Amino acid sequence: MSPLSPDLVCVGVDVSKETLDVHVDSAKRGFKLPNTPAGRAKLIDRLRGLPLAFVVVESSGGYERPLLFAMLEAGLPASHVNPRVVRDYARSFNLLAKTDPIDGRTLSWFGRERQPRLFTQTDKLRHMLQDLNRCRRQLIEQITALSNQAETAIHPTAKQVLQDAAEALEKQLAVIDRDVQAEIDKLPRLKRRQELLLEVDGIGPITSRTLVIELPELGTIDRRKLAALVGVAPFNDDSGTISNRRIIKGGRPHVRAALYMAALTGIRSNPVLSAYYRHLTDSGKPSKVALVACMRKLLTHLNTIITRDEAGDAADASANAHEAGGSPGAKATPAQGRGEKE
Repeated sequence: MSPLSPDLVCVGVDVSKETLDVHVDSAKRGFKLPNTPAGRAKLIDRLRGLPLAFVVVESSGGYERPLLFAMLEAGLPASHVNPRVVRDYARSFNLLAKTDPIDGRTLSWFGRERQPRLFTQTDKLRHMLQDLNRCRRQLIEQITALSNQAETAIHPTAKQVLQDAAEALEKQLAVIDRDVQAEIDKLPRLKRRQELLLEVDGIGPITSRTLVIELPELGTIDRRKLAALVGVAPFNDDSGTISNRRIIKGGRPHVRAALYMAALTGIRSNPVLSAYYRHLTDSGKPSKVALVACMRKLLTHLNTIITRDEAGDAADASANAHEAGGSPGAKATPAQGRGEKE
């Protein structure tokens, strides 16, 4: 990563429900605008004339998304970053104070030094799908709570009301499931990914939808990074002569939960996972450790499937381009097989 030119400008925007605290790294002081359509439009107008490199915005409970979408539509180079990473960055040079103006300034520094990935149209679509997925999880939690309450209710009226409420939410859940699948079917790349995932024993419609929506990195990074991203990679905890047990931590909990259920099904129906699980437990591994290892193995297998398929598509596209240009050479063929990458 090469340093940014000093002629380019990085902007940090700390978003709250009511306000936008903006800091341009070339300016001595920041400014504040309301987090409203008019305030966001005014900010975009003020930034248009600047030689922008990055406009860095951190997650803020969803209140940042209208600004990100507006900047995307305006063609500004916006970056969406994890607030924990930015806070750790601030602590790295002993900046312990935290206010909205300080956060805005820190975001502008973070943008210049780390040069985060830009927010794209694909990210916007993923946010829209995640909204539906989040709504689905909330409906399931409510249905479960109402069903449990109805089961123990004593008064007939209370029991009937709770049952009716649960049934009404189940109808809304069916609507959400239908709309999520319809949105995936509109996008050829996501639809193809889901079809590939569904070919694997243990992967059903819910898990496949969760993976294509919540894990866009699948097939684009190596298996070790992917395992750490999901939260199934065991991390060392050693110091000097002390060697503690390795544990998994961090990652994306909703993806991990979906993968857990897929692995739990897989050790019963998938012969490869079943044999691997038995091998680990027969070797003395605790059942939970063996199950997490199966999750990691399944994730690696899925990553290999997507990587090989998309590499094959790229090879086909390259070969077609050469043929269209009259270039000699045989057409490349996609990689064969769906086996696990060792």
